[in-house]
Amino acid sequence: MPKTTAQPKEIMEGEKGCGGCHRIGKEGGKCDACHTRHKFSVEEARNPLACATCHMGFDHPQYEMWSTSKHGVIYQIEKGSDRAPKCQTCHMVEGSHRVMTAWGFLGLRLPEEDKKWEEWRVTILKGLGVLDPQGNPTPRLDVVKAGKLARLTKEEWVAERKRMIKVCKNCHSNSYVKDNFVKADAILKQADSLMAEAITVVEGLYKDGILEKQADYPLFPDLLKFYDVPSSIEQKLYVMFLEHRMRTFQGAYHMNPDYMHWYGWAEMKKDLWEIKEETGRMRESKK
Repeated sequence: MPKTTAQPKEIMEGEKGCGGCHRIGKEGGKCDACHTRHKFSVEEARNPLACATCHMGFDHPQYEMWSTSKHGVIYQIEKGSDRAPKCQTCHMVEGSHRVMTAWGFLGLRLPEEDKKWEEWRVTILKGLGVLDPQGNPTPRLDVVKAGKLARLTKEEWVAERKRMIKVCKNCHSNSYVKDNFVKADAILKQADSLMAEAITVVEGLYKDGILEKQADYPLFPDLLKFYDVPSSIEQKLYVMFLEHRMRTFQGAYHMNPDYMHWYGWAEMKKDLWEIKEETGRMRESKK
């Protein structure tokens, strides 16, 4: 991420913050992130609790979503029953360490046949600095490709969706599985419409000289600066993207209505309203 090098070394190298979870990708992979030291147990790593250390909290509360979904509740009530899937059932099929999904971590793909949705997604990709203001790729696209954070061909997306449908069909009918994926995709589309609108509103403040553009921004606004952005409205925008949008679409795919709605969608609506209100005040103050 763009601000990684600006973090105190204790957060990254000391592994007390971001580096504590992202150490799994260092030096070819740190196995003891899941297979903990001294025991190094396969059985332990197959337990959903092994995922909870990292996949929780602000921008990726997958453990909380799963554990309070119908799947997670059945698993816990029946003390490890195979009647309901756990994290590894869906994401590490037959022990595979290839943890991939159709939408990727950020819920983004290109190209998009739905032109309105593609327009919203392009706006989001500009906000991430992956595309420049004219819609051309930036060097950040290479980082996205290397980390496989998004799906950049239709074939790649379809292959990952088919892989997950196959997993779900072990318990559910083909029509039920596909219907639920279509509904979840529609939630992501709605979330992107709110996100794109918010980015466009803040972008207008830069264009009109009301919000100062930072010298090191590849474009405006830069969502990947996270909490290092210099204004409250940019702070609100980054939280809208990294916390509330993530919870909206991840909650939908993890079959957790409460996470999807109250921790995700409702908060996105609130974010957008507050961004618009603050924009009005800033414009009035500028006059």
